[in-house]
Amino acid sequence: LNFISYALVDAKTGIFLAGENMDKKVEPASLTKIATIYLVFKALKSKQISEDDYVTISEKAWRTGGSRTFIDVGEKVQVRELIQGSIVQSGNDATIALAEHISGSEEVFVDVMNKTLKKIGLDNTNFTNVSGMPDPNHYTNARDMAILSKVLIEEFPILYKKFSQKEFVFNNIKQSNRNMLLDTYDLADGIKTGHTESAGYCLAASAKYQNTRLVLVVFGAESSKERFINAKLLLTYGFKNYKTVKFFSKNQIIGKERIWGGSERYIDIGFNEDVFVTLSKYENVKVSKKINLISKINAPIKKNQILGNIDFIKNKKIIATRNIYALKDIEEGNIYRKVYDYFSKFFI
Repeated sequence: LNFISYALVDAKTGIFLAGENMDKKVEPASLTKIATIYLVFKALKSKQISEDDYVTISEKAWRTGGSRTFIDVGEKVQVRELIQGSIVQSGNDATIALAEHISGSEEVFVDVMNKTLKKIGLDNTNFTNVSGMPDPNHYTNARDMAILSKVLIEEFPILYKKFSQKEFVFNNIKQSNRNMLLDTYDLADGIKTGHTESAGYCLAASAKYQNTRLVLVVFGAESSKERFINAKLLLTYGFKNYKTVKFFSKNQIIGKERIWGGSERYIDIGFNEDVFVTLSKYENVKVSKKINLISKINAPIKKNQILGNIDFIKNKKIIATRNIYALKDIEEGNIYRKVYDYFSKFFI
């Protein structure tokens, strides 16, 4: 595989299945727009903006170079059209217009974007613009971009479908989605391409088969054809060799633990979301589970409060760890319950 770096991850579990130079600093090119659109989706969810909003196109957005949606200065364009122009046509003009609509300027938007990416664990990413124009301080790595793509799909499953649109017409100009996997690989449904002379040909791709969704990020392919051919090979490798297994359901009670000083003696513990683990299709190795709870659980307890974690163990190695939560509220008990539990602790 003639890439500078790549990373293949199970989107449900976050387990990396393959990769090379995943932590190598690289130029993201238009994969930057995944981060921009992630913040746009967050603004839509919080109702800071609406897809129906009209945005007056600034001269800066109009003059920007590179890929374009061909919006005109002073034109009023709806947010939904700017989103599609950014995703499908990779329009730098549309992307800057979105940033200006949300934050007033590209610079302020970028500052918020970098802080937001740090919060989701992208410690080796820093952006100086929203479109992916080359800059010495504009960088990321394959691991971070895979995590970002995973989080975007996870948080916005409905809005994510915009990444599967194959073409978009604006100002009577039809442009096709540069992600050729949408036409050549039946399992693919997104996400974004990128290219500059210095970055080479880049791709963040996602595909789903049965219960497994994979995210693949590649940087530095020597040609557009090469990135798509090898992307299909890597995705096919992932689907042939791995499966995503559901171990527990959301709100499923996996145990009852003693609670001290509470209105009830026991608390139901479990998970606040479905729990999945990635397994090899060709290994018959049993996965064991080890529950690690805090030593003494004292009331009051709030629903979804973390009470410990569970390790999934295969071949004596921890392959995944997930938090365990309280599945209901438990208030403090009356004075008699508190006194009884206070003395009971000494005998346990």
